[in-house]
Amino acid sequence: MVYKYNPEDFRELLCMEAELGNFYKHLSIYRNKKTRENWYVFKRHWEDVFFTLKARVVEGGIDPVTAQEIRDYMEELVND
Repeated sequence: MVYKYNPEDFRELLCMEAELGNFYKHLSIYRNKKTRENWYVFKRHWEDVFFTLKARVVEGGIDPVTAQEIRDYMEELVND
């Protein structure tokens, strides 16, 4: 699946590429097999991206508007 925010586009931001990639990976796993365990693993990676975004905003690596757009997009994917 092609996502709006490609993890490779965030290579320059500490941890963002890996965290966003893990989010997409575990979202796909959860969508394919909706178990409680998969939900908790996915949720942990979702939270990791949230806090990584927050840290990159504080550091000035990403602007707050873009960070919020990414969070909104993640919410859309989860609730799809």
